[in-house]
Amino acid sequence: MTVYYYAHVDSQDSAIELNLAKQYAQKHHLNIDQNIQDPESIKTNWSERKIGQIFKSSKPGDSVIIFEASQISCSTSQILEILSKASELKIQLHFVKYNAVLKNDTELTPTTHLLSVIAQIESDYISKRTTQALARRKAAGLPLGRPKGRGNKSLKLDRFKDDIKKYLSLGVSKASIAKLVDCHPQTLYDWLDRNGIDADKYLNMAELPVKA
Repeated sequence: MTVYYYAHVDSQDSAIELNLAKQYAQKHHLNIDQNIQDPESIKTNWSERKIGQIFKSSKPGDSVIIFEASQISCSTSQILEILSKASELKIQLHFVKYNAVLKNDTELTPTTHLLSVIAQIESDYISKRTTQALARRKAAGLPLGRPKGRGNKSLKLDRFKDDIKKYLSLGVSKASIAKLVDCHPQTLYDWLDRNGIDADKYLNMAELPVKA
């Protein structure tokens, strides 16, 4: 079995991430055989970068350790493609940040556990996009935040109503949902109360987590 560590060299915290990956590997009784550093733009499709090359040369039972999803793609749809391909090739795909692994004998089905990991990944993407957008505005000398005199209208959550209900039914915590819809947790709590949505009712309807 070969264990790969894959990293995008553009990461500002590459040394820290590598150290955490080594700790993760040791905890899970894995020895990193190859440290793959990829300089290719993250906007290039994953299949055309070194992660795609790893998949082509790997064998069933091999493992690929990645710090977080944004190291290998810039969208959730590509992540789903990668997870599906890893499952097809029977490769164990490890995400250090989420302490999650797609084992080579696991079917890519919409289980509560898998959806919870996808929710964490999407939350990361939202956070990164927001941070990058603010950085661009700051660099351009544009004002940050809402214009003066405009209230924080939590009615903006109305457009996420179906998504919020879906996340609740999957057992995703309210704090995590607030991150997914990009609002303060209290804003979400107030919105749930105003709309008469009983979060506990949805949580009780959620499927039990898949056993490891």
